[in-house]
Amino acid sequence: MLKLIGNLKIRVKIIILCVTILILNSSVVGFLYYNYAFRDTLENTYSSSEDIIYQANNYFNDRLSAIVRRVYAMCNNQTFTLAMSTYLNNPKGEENYSKLLGIVADSLTELYQGDKYISSVYMYTKYGEFDDFSRIKRRDFVFEESEFYKSFENDHLKTVSWFPAMRDKIFTRNETVIPIAFRFLVVGSRENVYIVVNLQQSAFIKYFRESYGSVDMMFLTDNEGNNIANYGLEEKAIISNFNEEKLGNNKAVCDTVVHNDTEYLGTFTILKTNGWKLYSIKSKTDLLSNLNALRTFIIILLLLSIAISIIVIILFAYSITRPMNRLDMIMRKAIQQDFHVKFQYPYKNEVGNLADSFNYMIREIDDLVTELNINIEALKEEKDNVKNEQKQKRIAELKALQAQINPHFLYNTLNAITWQAADQGASEISILANSLGKFFRLSLSKGNEIITLKDEIEHVRSYLNIQRIRYKSKLNYDIEVDQELLLVPTIKLILQPLVENAIYHGIKLKEAEGLIRIYFSKHVSENGISVIKMCVEDDGYGIEEEKLEIINNSLIEGKMNKEEGYGIFNINERIKLYYGDAYGLMLESKFGEWTRATIIIPTQIMEVD
Repeated sequence: MLKLIGNLKIRVKIIILCVTILILNSSVVGFLYYNYAFRDTLENTYSSSEDIIYQANNYFNDRLSAIVRRVYAMCNNQTFTLAMSTYLNNPKGEENYSKLLGIVADSLTELYQGDKYISSVYMYTKYGEFDDFSRIKRRDFVFEESEFYKSFENDHLKTVSWFPAMRDKIFTRNETVIPIAFRFLVVGSRENVYIVVNLQQSAFIKYFRESYGSVDMMFLTDNEGNNIANYGLEEKAIISNFNEEKLGNNKAVCDTVVHNDTEYLGTFTILKTNGWKLYSIKSKTDLLSNLNALRTFIIILLLLSIAISIIVIILFAYSITRPMNRLDMIMRKAIQQDFHVKFQYPYKNEVGNLADSFNYMIREIDDLVTELNINIEALKEEKDNVKNEQKQKRIAELKALQAQINPHFLYNTLNAITWQAADQGASEISILANSLGKFFRLSLSKGNEIITLKDEIEHVRSYLNIQRIRYKSKLNYDIEVDQELLLVPTIKLILQPLVENAIYHGIKLKEAEGLIRIYFSKHVSENGISVIKMCVEDDGYGIEEEKLEIINNSLIEGKMNKEEGYGIFNINERIKLYYGDAYGLMLESKFGEWTRATIIIPTQIMEVD
């Protein structure tokens, strides 16, 4: 794929690149703009829906509060109160009843006619019942057996009861009403007076249809979910999808509700007057229909702009690459060793600079070719001289290699000294030569950097044997190692420098006989890796506490302390480079008594051929 793209002409690459960028940018801008419009429309609709239903909330609060105030105003009217208290105190007086009958009829008629939502009004007392004579009362209705009366039985302080929509149970018109029951005491009497105001459900529904036609459905329920207005099986199923907890202290809440796999924009609020719940829903499909038209318009506009832009890009690409194509043709002639061509370009832009550079390059090449032909013979002669020099150099290197000492010759010579010394009874010379031979052989280790622990111990043992001959009885040593650890691989020459330090900085400074202990132990580290500890311990002079802290800090930080020599720092650095920073060397000491150097490396048994 990359090769195919690489073989395309520059003008095709420019067109592809520009068109790709154009399409991507246009798509992204169109997508972002549509999403912005979508969210903005949805947010505005949410806000508008909340405002609409809150307006309805305020309207119904005002209307219901007005009805309640009118009822209380009627009950507190002096003429009504005086006539009612006179009747209740002397219910057998015909004159009192007749007078009250007319006053109640007028009061109820005024209340009924003063509000379009009131369908009928009924009043009940212990001694008689009253209405405005505009309705025919049901003969089978007994107030004290009705739910209106019973709603006050268990709460003596209750004065108003709100009921869901129902068929009129008091009058015979058989219409759907929303009853409101009132109970109050008339001044001057101890008897309760009950008033039932039936509101017209049809008036509520008419208001919904006339004032809120923009929504698909609006309906009222009481605080227990019972129907107040325009509420059926469909609305009851939708109500269950509202999350009323979201309302909180908000005036209204708008959210997406799903019913029968259809998404609706649902709005919800609660009337302060009586706790009734007001709902409205609108189909999201209708809501977003305008957005679909906007999306279609954006797509058409994008396609049109892309088509025009592609034409402009193609013309622009051709205008850019035409002079480059001419330059390509001239350069092909130059490849055929025609160095007399020239590229003419009138403008002083990048292509003009390229034309000047090309023309200058052609002139320079022509001059260089001429000069090259002149110098070819000289170069051939110089080449022959170089060959002769290389031949002499190889002869010199061969002589240097022949002059090098053969390590096997040195081993054989030390071995001959060992046998000659043994034959002549010079045991110390025999031991010294034998130990030096082993020491030298193990130091070289055939060029290997990694040897077994067994060879490392043999190497340090050879060194100690040589030193014992030098220090006589003043130096003793002890090496303790488990057989299973002898094949553990290790970096060579890490124990001998520690033993050398123990001799020269510990045992040598001690007047009495000294002992060097070398021992090994296998452990499991905190991260579960098997490690081996190599300890070189002496009972010599020891290290001062401050000096010991400086040395250990330098070992941890990997720094070289020139005052303390290079040996231990070289060992520590080699271990860290080969095994990692988790491993290395650490010193312990008690001044005047002992010193212990501990090396920690991972354990890995070396396979033996």
